[in-house]
Amino acid sequence: MSKKIFFSFSFSFLFFFCYSHAQSWQNCGSGFNYYATVLLSDTISGNLIAGGEFDTADGNVCSRISQWNGINWDTIGTGLSNGYVNALAVYNSQLYAGGSFTNAGNKSRKFFTRWNGTDWDSLTFTTGNCFVEKFEVYGGALYVGGGFLSAGGITVNNIAQFNGTQWDSLQSGTNQRVYAMAVYNNELYVGGIFDSVSGIPAAHIAKWNGANWSAVGTGTNNAVYTLEAHNGKLYAGGTFTIAGSNPANYIAAWDGNNWSPVGSGMNGAVNALLSAAGNLYAGGGFTIAGGNNANYSAQWDGSNWSALGNGMNAPVRALAAYKTQLYAAGEFTQADGNPANYISRRDLLTDTEENKNVKEEITIYPNPVQMNSCETDCFFQLEMNFALPEKISADLFFPDGRLIRHCLRKNIPSERVSEKIQLGKNILPGIYFLKIYSEENVAVRKIIIQ
Repeated sequence: MSKKIFFSFSFSFLFFFCYSHAQSWQNCGSGFNYYATVLLSDTISGNLIAGGEFDTADGNVCSRISQWNGINWDTIGTGLSNGYVNALAVYNSQLYAGGSFTNAGNKSRKFFTRWNGTDWDSLTFTTGNCFVEKFEVYGGALYVGGGFLSAGGITVNNIAQFNGTQWDSLQSGTNQRVYAMAVYNNELYVGGIFDSVSGIPAAHIAKWNGANWSAVGTGTNNAVYTLEAHNGKLYAGGTFTIAGSNPANYIAAWDGNNWSPVGSGMNGAVNALLSAAGNLYAGGGFTIAGGNNANYSAQWDGSNWSALGNGMNAPVRALAAYKTQLYAAGEFTQADGNPANYISRRDLLTDTEENKNVKEEITIYPNPVQMNSCETDCFFQLEMNFALPEKISADLFFPDGRLIRHCLRKNIPSERVSEKIQLGKNILPGIYFLKIYSEENVAVRKIIIQ
């Protein structure tokens, strides 16, 4: 027996529905000649920015930093040299880069710089040995974490904030290097190899509310390398095996009060986490995730870990969502058994993993609907024939995997249900995705506005 479920959506899109096909990791041109360590989907240029230790991209000179438009790699000025790029961010509509580099061409650009559209700026930072590891924008400032004692002549101890012109400390900072930062519940979470912040015991993770530091439970028993907010929780990855008082193999989740494991975790370090397309993606030095073979990359759907194809032949250091694809960068030279020099990509929201157990028909109509007919309201009928679901959910995503909104969370008590949901008007033309799921079924449908 099955129920037929009807949803009525009010938003400015044309729906195109199709079952997806299996996808694999693909190359990005001929890639790099050495490690890539950081990726950023740049909202200013519209390109994917990659940084690392490489000297060439697609065989062309591209020192430590390059930009990808989906087809070709290109330089960003003369690039950066005498070290690596390990941090990227967009702040105040400008691209910032951080790392251990000391030059851009023949100009001194020590550890921290920004791209002004024609050149890399010389910004006052620190004169001592320095490693910038991570950027995060929080409370209107750019936060910089890594291994350094001062910034702009101010003692900061491994973490500082920059408002575009001035530096400031976060009290007395941390006692060891910072590797990770993320905003969760309106607070800045910071991870690394430290065990105290501003004199407060904090085992490898702490939080800053804009004025004061505090610990995050009892923290972890080893380094935190990456932090990511996802579906109401903060996920931490690193080299730890305990979070709070719970066993947590290299990854754990914090709900604001307590730590919990994420399935059975991994068998090696987690270096990168990314929330995209309703899933949590992980990359690192592991080859097993949740008890399953998963070579250096995996995805968590909220209940289970699964591999991303056959994965890579060496660790992943960075993940990013760009346009409709998931990008991974790191130490590998193969992905899914094919050449992929230090960077690879695969489709988001169109993998067979996103259509688990779906045998039922899913129909969305009317089709098509033009944008000029959606200036006030457009109604789309979503008809699903799921076998006795207890709860149906639907989420809407941008093509890069960013969640637009939760469309529906509803227990289904009867055979026929109709829901009208207002999602706005005058949406820009483009491709979007709707993810529909019950307890045992997951399906994704492409959305197009003309």
